[in-house]
Amino acid sequence: PSIATSEGRIKATLTEMQTVPTAYWLSSKTRVLGTGTDTMEGILADAASKSPPQLVIFIVYNLPNRDCGAKASGGEICCTYAPNGRCDFNATGNCAAGLEEYRSQYIDNIVDVLRKFVGRVPI
Repeated sequence: PSIATSEGRIKATLTEMQTVPTAYWLSSKTRVLGTGTDTMEGILADAASKSPPQLVIFIVYNLPNRDCGAKASGGEICCTYAPNGRCDFNATGNCAAGLEEYRSQYIDNIVDVLRKFVGRVPI
């Protein structure tokens, strides 16, 4: 439901929720770069456009083999990939390839975006 289409208690609750801070989960590589408010870069650009600039909180996630054995969420970065492109949770090894992908294709992009906004938003 939206505030505009809600009534009564639901509308009051949604209106109150607008003042409650939230964090944005960076749960995939696609949530880092881009101009929309569904990306870290877009959210920071939006925050920087406010006066005063808004504080934004991000949760860095997307760890290799991230589902911790649940085998349900199937994170996009794997320590070892199975032939079908999904994580091979039974593979042995040290996850060096997964950690390199995590750093080079995810964390490095986060760092680059943050650098763009130094001095423009509270970081």
